[in-house]
Amino acid sequence: MAGTVFLEDGRDWSTSSSIFYWTLDALADRASEPLAEILREISEYNLGMLSLDDLTPEQRTELVGLVADLPTTARAELPQSDGRDAILTQLDELAALLSGGASSAD
Repeated sequence: MAGTVFLEDGRDWSTSSSIFYWTLDALADRASEPLAEILREISEYNLGMLSLDDLTPEQRTELVGLVADLPTTARAELPQSDGRDAILTQLDELAALLSGGASSAD
């Protein structure tokens, strides 16, 4: 299974469900309400997708900032493993995608 983040411009980021849900949980731990609640609900119910179109402009702005910090968070929190570098690469890709694609949320 996989999880996908959909941007407003039609681009998306897809990854394995384990990385997707780790991402959502890590973001929810750092997000303010109600964004944190939205992220937790997606994770808890294994909904498999996050669409930025479903967020308010303020929530999208907050999410972009949180995702920008996510690769640093992952480097600090993820244990050493064979797949760690691949996970970090995917999180770097998500951060780059959102930093260039969510500006239309303003």
